[in-house]
Amino acid sequence: MNYKKSREFISGLEKPTIVYHKDADGVCSSALIQELVSGNVAPNDGPGIQLSEGLVESLKNSKSIIFLDIPVDQLSVVDGLDQSMFILDHHPPEKNLTNENILHQNPRFEDPDVYLPASYLAYKLLEDRKGIAWKAGVGVVGDHGVEDCQDLMETIAEENPEIVGDGGYTYNEMKDSKLGMIADMIEASKVVEGLDGIRKSQNIIRDAEKPNDVFETQLRDFYEIYKKEMSKEEDRFEREAEYFPGTNSYLYEISTSYSLVSDISTSMSNKKPDAVIIVYQRESYGMKISGRCQNGRVDVSNIIKHAVDGHGTGGGHPQAAGGFVERGKEEIALQRFREKLEGI
Repeated sequence: MNYKKSREFISGLEKPTIVYHKDADGVCSSALIQELVSGNVAPNDGPGIQLSEGLVESLKNSKSIIFLDIPVDQLSVVDGLDQSMFILDHHPPEKNLTNENILHQNPRFEDPDVYLPASYLAYKLLEDRKGIAWKAGVGVVGDHGVEDCQDLMETIAEENPEIVGDGGYTYNEMKDSKLGMIADMIEASKVVEGLDGIRKSQNIIRDAEKPNDVFETQLRDFYEIYKKEMSKEEDRFEREAEYFPGTNSYLYEISTSYSLVSDISTSMSNKKPDAVIIVYQRESYGMKISGRCQNGRVDVSNIIKHAVDGHGTGGGHPQAAGGFVERGKEEIALQRFREKLEGI
């Protein structure tokens, strides 16, 4: 990826609106990009990777736009926007949107198998500026991208050794470190307070000068609530999830009112790395879905796309994906899941 070209392009943007994905990677990449350029920030506010009609409409009034950790090439939002745009993403791309007004940067254009989260890419745009590697590390751990970002992990170990522990730089080691805890705190903010929580997380990460600053904020309170709810759902998953022994697959409906679909699918797939985990949650507007298969033996992105086809949206990575089904079509999607999981 051409970091010099990206820096030059960003420097030419006028008063950009920065739109970031509502997770740890999106929060941290946006906080890092704000080291380069000032502008309004907003998380994507639709289900999954989507942007609401209201957000898209508001973007029409922006001088320019930066999209972070959002596979804009899989959406139709760009069709109605004519501003200059910088797109920094790492999801498997469907097309390159680069033209005279748009610079679309994704390391997978050069190497389809590389996994470099947006936080890592944003950090590299800063030319290895001192003292902020930990912010990129939080996003990388939150997005399960540790293995391909060893240079970043080594820098964090030099600058902030207290947050990476004494283990090796693997995801399994990092998820249990203080670095992983901050990633969980960001996720907890979304679980407890939705988009308002994500906005709080973004402000906190942006303003924090050192990792310990984060532990002294409201995010710690969110984290305690989050841990209790996660424990309840993990226990219930083991008792009540539908199991498909022929394919070692699970289908599970969340019972809590908190939004934990991606969290439970991730935690259970960490415990069962060979299994296909599909978790869903019904809402008044439809059904949210999250899928995982940690060892990659099955492409869960394709399974979710098949289940929601014609009735929603879905996509992501082969090992981690999400989706949404419109209200009234939930049972169609669930039946498709069951058929697929019975005969992968």
